[in-house]
Amino acid sequence: MSQAADIAGLLRAAWSALRAGNAAAAENACAQVVARDPANFDGWRMLAMARQALGGDAGAALQRAHALRPGDAGTAFDYGSWLLQQGRAQAARPLLQQAMQAMPDEPRVAFRHGTACFLDNDFAAAAAAFRAATVAAPQWGEAWNNLSAALGRLQDYPAAIDAARQALQLQPQRAASHQALAALLSNLFDKDALREGLLAAERALQLDPGLAEAYRNAAVLLRKLGDPLRAEAHARHAHRLAPHDADTIETLGDQLMGNGHTAEAAAIYAAARQAGVDLPHIARQHGIALLRDGRAGEAQAVLAQALQRCPDDQRTIAHLGLARAAAGELDVAIDFIGLQRHVHALALPTPAGFTDPDAFHRALAHDIRTHSRQRWEPAGLAARGAYLSGDLLADRTPAIAGFEQRLRDAIAGFVAACRAQRDAGAADAFLANIPDAYVIHVWATQAAQSGYIDTHIHEDSWLSGAYYVELPAAIRADDPAHAGWIEFGRPHAGLPAWPDTALRQVLPETGTLLLFPSYLFHRTLPYQGGGERISISFDLAAA
Repeated sequence: MSQAADIAGLLRAAWSALRAGNAAAAENACAQVVARDPANFDGWRMLAMARQALGGDAGAALQRAHALRPGDAGTAFDYGSWLLQQGRAQAARPLLQQAMQAMPDEPRVAFRHGTACFLDNDFAAAAAAFRAATVAAPQWGEAWNNLSAALGRLQDYPAAIDAARQALQLQPQRAASHQALAALLSNLFDKDALREGLLAAERALQLDPGLAEAYRNAAVLLRKLGDPLRAEAHARHAHRLAPHDADTIETLGDQLMGNGHTAEAAAIYAAARQAGVDLPHIARQHGIALLRDGRAGEAQAVLAQALQRCPDDQRTIAHLGLARAAAGELDVAIDFIGLQRHVHALALPTPAGFTDPDAFHRALAHDIRTHSRQRWEPAGLAARGAYLSGDLLADRTPAIAGFEQRLRDAIAGFVAACRAQRDAGAADAFLANIPDAYVIHVWATQAAQSGYIDTHIHEDSWLSGAYYVELPAAIRADDPAHAGWIEFGRPHAGLPAWPDTALRQVLPETGTLLLFPSYLFHRTLPYQGGGERISISFDLAAA
């Protein structure tokens, strides 16, 4: 018998053994094939199948099969899946993408590709792949669940919530599906959504009382709904179930601080770090707890170390400035945060299509008042007695689109100037963190007398700003009380006070864009009188 005929016989025997469930015999036959003919694709392919059936390592066989026939989609899928199982998502992606392109109607292939993209932190590609899986298999609850997770990472919460609801409809008795919906709804700010999220978390706990994530999300939802004692109880329960989970530790620590238990919060964070959960944001929260507990010197040391580990963490920068001031180094603190250097006022040109600035501002004010996403005093945000628009750019009116273009032009010029300063040797907590690429989030605020925006920072961005569209007569340059002005420097209640002499108040002016570091504590001061204070805010975050 010729070698070719012998190999063909071995391959037939291997295939028959695989179909009969005798993977060991198949492995033996295929091993003989590749020993005699190392370039035999079918031998390597079935050897991988046999080893997979035996629970062995099929990687080398899959790699050889793929190298021999790189265009074979089935091999690309199996090899990509093996790499994914080994934790090598980045290496798996091109193979799974190849398989997905060759088999667009196969939901498993799209699902695996989405998983690889998700693990590689490419959430847009993951969402596209998981969506393809749901199109190919509309009744596959796990695909809908993963689609909701990817969309949530993209902060596309409406679409993520729709996908989570679809998953829940398909898997109504699955605790994790209720928990996923609760987690997404906890990111919102209107009370109806938060109440729905709390019901979802509670249902998850009925189905699985040991689900720590559901307790944690219930704590977040209860905090936003204004029930701090129940929030603390749920956070404590989550921590008992998952004492080494970083998100759970942070949720409990934050709630303890909010409820005035600063020493216990500091102890929780210290214990977590000693137990090995010493992530930069846990160290930062430890420093904040120490600061709130009146231990400014200890806080300064911990926050300085946290900043070395994560130099662009806006909360760390903000609280390290406070710690230095509280430790008696006010001048150092003021210089560190750049309070006098980094608040800039720019005039925006009137967009094309408007006869003058007044016409533009009248149109823009109208579009803000009638915006499709206007919300009154959203829960968990800083607006008090005021409306927030949500994503301003969701309504593409001529005034809003024109404003967006002028804003982007101004930001591009400002960022270029900051880069030039940095490249010339200027280095501080703001200039050191200029993002290479960025995205912009824009929203509007509408407040009448007594309405204001309470003290806050913008912790997920680098640069923030405010543009003034309409201002009431009560906001005046000669007002010693600075009613309606924007104030920088004053921290949240419960933190060491920033001296009044070191605060910075800025008079808002219609048509002016204020730019400032996202880590600066700021608030608007209320005013009395007729008219409205309408402004547009933005965040610029690393892409």
